[in-house]
Amino acid sequence: MVFYSRFKEGNKSPKWSGKVSKYKAVYNDIKTKINDGILPPKQELPSESELMQEYGFSKDTIRKALSLLEMDGYIQKQQGRTSIVLEHNLSTPQQLSEIKTVGELNRPLTHQVKTTLTSLYIVQGEEELMQIFNVNDQIDFYRIGRVREIDGEAVEYEVSYFDRRIVPFINREIAEQSIYHYLESELGLKISYSQREIVFRYANEEEKSTMDLGEYNMVVNVTSTTYLADGRPFQYGSISYRPDKITFASTAKRHV
Repeated sequence: MVFYSRFKEGNKSPKWSGKVSKYKAVYNDIKTKINDGILPPKQELPSESELMQEYGFSKDTIRKALSLLEMDGYIQKQQGRTSIVLEHNLSTPQQLSEIKTVGELNRPLTHQVKTTLTSLYIVQGEEELMQIFNVNDQIDFYRIGRVREIDGEAVEYEVSYFDRRIVPFINREIAEQSIYHYLESELGLKISYSQREIVFRYANEEEKSTMDLGEYNMVVNVTSTTYLADGRPFQYGSISYRPDKITFASTAKRHV
């Protein structure tokens, strides 16, 4: 099987961390290859038996990994046949447990994405920011507004505030490329986790003027506070999505 040998070349000696369950290690490995375009859409995966041989794990482990991949929208199981890789793009459910940039979500380049800076200025003394960051009115923040077009439609609008003690400089070029790439690669910051709240609400005037809402008068709004590895909050803001252009997915476990 040509695809299997190609798949196998990238995993000649897989090494799994003891901290990661076996099925999650297989899941992560296949998911990474799909996100990176190594496993292209509409291509069949190797059979369960071939995957067992490839990874050195049991059939139950492989099946659990494939089930999770299917649940998260990466593959589709076919009765009596091997699984097929789905078109993994920006409309595929985003995992609530992951922090990913649009560039990372669109790594296979299946969509035309354009980010345009709409505003960039410094604010100070805003009560909400002072409470979130636990600072006084002497601390200032960048306020950045960006609209994101996907395949020619402005379907996302983002407003972000960055603590200027941690992020002292941002310009148009950085804002329209990838702020997180700049923070991690240029400033050496370690971004750790984000606390999020998702609401469905009426669009405000700023969103109406920047987004192609069409027949919709509401948005899906995700507000988040994001922290560095040392526990410091460095960003607060929200992204508003046109309702038909976003889906979120989560895995829930029952504890008894």
